[in-house]
Order: sequence, then C-alpha cells, then structure tokens
Amino acid sequence: MTDKVIWALTGDKTGDNNQLLALAELVGAPFEVKKLSYNLARAVPPRFLGTSLLSLTPEARRQLTPPWPDLVIAIGRRSVATARWLKKHHGSKLALIGHPRVDPRAFDLVITTRQYPVPRHDNVLLLPMPMSRLGRPHEPNAAESDLFNALPRPHLLLALGGPTKYWSLDKAATADAVDALLERARRHGGCVIAIGSRRTPPDVLDVVRERLSSPHRLIEDPAIRFASLMHDADEIFVTADSISMLSEAIQTGKPVGMIPIMLTDKGKRRLGATPGERRHRNRDLRHIWNYLRSQKLVGTVDEPRAGNWDDGAVLEAANAVRELIELERT
Repeated sequence: MTDKVIWALTGDKTGDNNQLLALAELVGAPFEVKKLSYNLARAVPPRFLGTSLLSLTPEARRQLTPPWPDLVIAIGRRSVATARWLKKHHGSKLALIGHPRVDPRAFDLVITTRQYPVPRHDNVLLLPMPMSRLGRPHEPNAAESDLFNALPRPHLLLALGGPTKYWSLDKAATADAVDALLERARRHGGCVIAIGSRRTPPDVLDVVRERLSSPHRLIEDPAIRFASLMHDADEIFVTADSISMLSEAIQTGKPVGMIPIMLTDKGKRRLGATPGERRHRNRDLRHIWNYLRSQKLVGTVDEPRAGNWDDGAVLEAANAVRELIELERT
C-alpha cells in the first residue's frame, strides 16, 4: 500500500476512459477518479490553453481540491491543460495517454500508439495498441445469458463505430459488411449480433436493422453490455474507425476482422492519399492499421484472424508509471 495520492482524469469518451482506467488499475495502487467536463474552450488547441483550467466547467473545477495528487494519469488533448496546471501549481508527476498536441517533454511520461504523430523522446513510450480492461473477470447478467443461450452458434459480433474528423462510415459500406457476415453465417452456421456505439449514425443503424431478421440481432437493449458481447463472441468484426474496440477485440484472443472505412474529402486534403504523404499534427489511423496487419493481429470480414497478443508492453507502461512516484516494479 502507498500513501501517494493518484488522480485519474476521465472524460466523456468511453474508449478513452477504459484505456485510462486499465492503466490506473495495472499500476496497482489506490487512485481517485476525477471525471472532468469541459466548456466551449475545449476546442482551443492545448498549446494555446497552456497551464490553465480555462476549458473546465465550474463543476469540474470544484473537484480539484486537496490533498493534491503526487501523480496524475490523463488521456487525450482535452485533459492536457488541466494536467499541466496541476504540475505547475502542485508539483504533480504527469503520465498522459495519447497525443498531447504540445511538446511531450512537458510531461513526465507519454504513452502513445502509432496513429499519433508524437515526437520520439526518452519519456515517450510507444505501445503496439491501446490498453483494454476486457481481461478482467466478467460474468453475464440474466438478460445476457438468456440472449446468448437462445442464439445459434457461432456468434459473429459486429461492433459499429462511426464517422470521425477525417473518416466516414457510410450506409453502403455498412450494408456490404452486414451482407458479407450474413453470407458467412449462412455458410458456416450461427448468427450475426450487431451493436452500435454512441457515434453510430441513426441511418447506419437503420441499414443494419433492416438486414438482420431472426435469428440475427441488432442489440438495442441497454441491459446487454458491450463487454459481455465481446466475451461471448466466437468471432469479432469491428469498423476500423474505433482503435479502442479493435484493440479490445484483438486482446480477447478470438478471430478478428477489420471492416474498412473511407477517407473523407477533408481527410484526403489533410492526411494525403497514403500514410506519411504529408506532415501534420493529426492522427492517421492507417499507421496502426498497417501495423496490426503486418503483425497478423487482425484479418478481414472474409478471413478473420486470431493474433498472438503479448501484453508485455502494457505491463512495462504500468511499471514506467509506478517509477514516477518511486513505487516498486511489478
């Protein structure tokens, strides 16, 4: 047990929060969750916000009270200014997950993945993919058990993300993916179980709903949890926009197929037609897609692949965080 005060700064993005909590739990010391909410200044780049609380709502600011943290674990650009304020005014050590959008040397440790153009320094640790909490013991609830027992196996889970700043998830591509999975179920047996996310557009869900008649299902019951679907699935298919869901799927050890998405016109202008074509500050998902394919960690809709996932890099990240506050390595 340690007397060090550790804060985990969560936000409103489920995937980010899961990564943050996965790391905090692996550190193995008690920590306090500070759920931050942001005002309109959240759109201001971190390099202009500096070491300030300008982007926090009054409710979020009221959470920042003594005892002040020895260590802050944060994720994403929105938390950068707050984390740096804590370091400047209270001497906190800072570990950031993702892309700080400022010089990474402003932090004690930056833990990142390949889609982010983070300059490499001694305090930057590159992980093969995002961290996940899905390895924890998990039991289905009654509604989930009833569903899983009623549907024929194998269960083909389709996890839908949504459009992002430079990438689109359109109806036609989604329809093609659903049709391919239905054909796979027709050939090999079983059923397709689809679930959307907060980012999935209603018209995309409509396309999926129209195609999935019994025994196939679109999950719309909040009692059916995404983690339970992941644990239950025999094969998992994920739209390529969600690196967090892809990472979680791969770490189950089950066959995974990645469903391609398309660059928007804005994405083509900003990122270029091929990875690395243009220098930019924004994440390019193609870098991590290429890595996952090269390491044979992910397949396609037609040929899903079960990769050989090694969590050694994640454990090393947890130990690097522990060393910031002089805790023994695990």
